[in-house]
Amino acid sequence: MSSEWIPSLVHFFGMMLLVASFGIIAAPQIMASVRAYAVHSFLLAVITVLVALAGHVEHLLISAALTVVLKTVVIPRVFSKMIHRLGVRREVESYANVPFLLLISVLLLFVSFYVTSGLRGLEPVFSKEFVSIAIFTVFFGMLVMISVKKAMTQVLGLLLIENGLFLLGITMTFGMPLLVELGISFDVLVAVFIMGIFMLKIRGAFEGIDIDDLTELKG
Repeated sequence: MSSEWIPSLVHFFGMMLLVASFGIIAAPQIMASVRAYAVHSFLLAVITVLVALAGHVEHLLISAALTVVLKTVVIPRVFSKMIHRLGVRREVESYANVPFLLLISVLLLFVSFYVTSGLRGLEPVFSKEFVSIAIFTVFFGMLVMISVKKAMTQVLGLLLIENGLFLLGITMTFGMPLLVELGISFDVLVAVFIMGIFMLKIRGAFEGIDIDDLTELKG
């Protein structure tokens, strides 16, 4: 692949990454949101490969492979089994309607680009636009966490925040050392399993995993 095409391909997949983000919050069913997250993670892996080729950073290829295995295969399957095991409703329930949430998402995107454009001394090693996209992904993950009623969908928001931080890392510094990235990937996988166990226990105690029900835990 010619290196001249890499920046164009990275920007194309960056736009697709934004579309996948909007798909997570616009999906009518929980599994559709999980699939949108898997697509989001796959696109992140593709961007990582392109950045690795452009910067000749071999360890990013391992990071991309880990992203594909964990975030596009393993974690979606864990979510699928949890949904079946918990017997939760298939529909995504949120505190606001989808058009309003999409409007907020677009505003967050503009805010992310505006904030990063005014930062002086910001010298990413690859593309400055991806700093904005990474910050938007973090904000978007927070929006998902505060707007949905199901604890399971909130876990997706947390995983999106991790995706945003990963994208910020490869944009600013060509990624963290391989050993650190391996540790983070393992931590993410363990966190998903632990959250699944917690949700099973919560459902057993409250017969549901709605956030409104969890307010009963307050003393």
